[in-house]
Amino acid sequence: MDTALAKDIDYSKDKIRYDAACRNILADKHILAWILKGTLTEYKDNTIEEIIKCIESPEVGSVRVEDTNAPERVIGISDSDKNLFEGDILYDIRFSASTKDMLSHLIINIEEQNDFYPGYPILKRATYYCGRMISAQNGTIFSGQDYGKLRKVVSIWICPNPPKKRENSIVRFSTQEEAIIGTGNYKKSEYDMTNIVIMNLGSPARESNDVLRLLSVLLSMEVDPKDKKQILEDSFKIPMSSKMNEEVIKMGSVFDVVEKRGIERGIEKGKIEVILELLRANQPIEFISKVTKFSKEKVAEIALKNGIALG
Repeated sequence: MDTALAKDIDYSKDKIRYDAACRNILADKHILAWILKGTLTEYKDNTIEEIIKCIESPEVGSVRVEDTNAPERVIGISDSDKNLFEGDILYDIRFSASTKDMLSHLIINIEEQNDFYPGYPILKRATYYCGRMISAQNGTIFSGQDYGKLRKVVSIWICPNPPKKRENSIVRFSTQEEAIIGTGNYKKSEYDMTNIVIMNLGSPARESNDVLRLLSVLLSMEVDPKDKKQILEDSFKIPMSSKMNEEVIKMGSVFDVVEKRGIERGIEKGKIEVILELLRANQPIEFISKVTKFSKEKVAEIALKNGIALG
C-alpha cells in the first residue's frame, strides 16, 4: 500500500496548485523530522526515528478528508490563527513537537516561499508569525500570569528559488544574551523563545548538507521522478511504495501539465492555460516565467488581458 507521502505525490498529478501540493508533501513526518534535525539544536543529536516520535498530532488540522488517519502525516494544530484585532493568518504548516526527554515543547511553523523578494523582508514576516504564535498561547497553553508554561516557537522558511549568493545555506536567528553591565548567565531556555530559520536551496547535485539535499531533490522540477523516489528511499530511508506509478508528479505537476495540455491543445495555448491557473493561484511572476518559459513581460500581458491583477 502507498504511504501518505506517495498518495500526496500521486494526488497532485493533475493539480496545478503548486503551494497546496507542496504543503501536503512537506507535512509528511519523515520530511519534517529531517528538517528539524538539520535546523534546530533541540534535535541535532537525535535520530530521525526518535524525532518522528516527538512530532505530535493534536486535534485540529488541515489534511484531506480521505487521509485523516494517515499516521505518517502531521495532522497538527490548526493551520489558521484568528485574532479579532490583528486579522487572520493562514500558516502553510504548523504543529507541536516535544523534545526526546519531554522536558520542552515547541510550536513549529514551516513556510514554503517561492518568491525570495515578495515586496517585504521575509525575516520581518517570520518575526510577525513568531509573535502571533507566542500571543496565541495565552488562553490555550497558559492562562493568567502562568508564563512558565509558554512554549518556544519556531518559524522555518524554505526558499526553493533564492538568489545565487544565498543558495545552499541555512541561517538560524535566535535571541542572544548580552551583559551590558555585570554578569549575565541566565538560563537560555527562559529567554530564547523564538527561532527563525531560512533554508535556501540550490542544485541537488551541489548539496553536501543532508537536509538541503533532501529538500532540493524533493522540490526540484529537474530531477527525474524515478530518480527522486530512489534517492528518498536509498539515501534518506523514507518509505515509498514499490508499486508507485512511475509517472510520479514533479513538484506541483507544472511541467507535466504544460506538456500534456501542450500536446492536446497546442503548446502555446496549453502554456497560456497553465499561466492563467498559476496567476489565479497567486504564484510569483518569476516562478511562472521559469516553468512556462514565457518572459515575465508576456506573463504580465496575459494577466492584463484576462483581468488578473498582479500582486
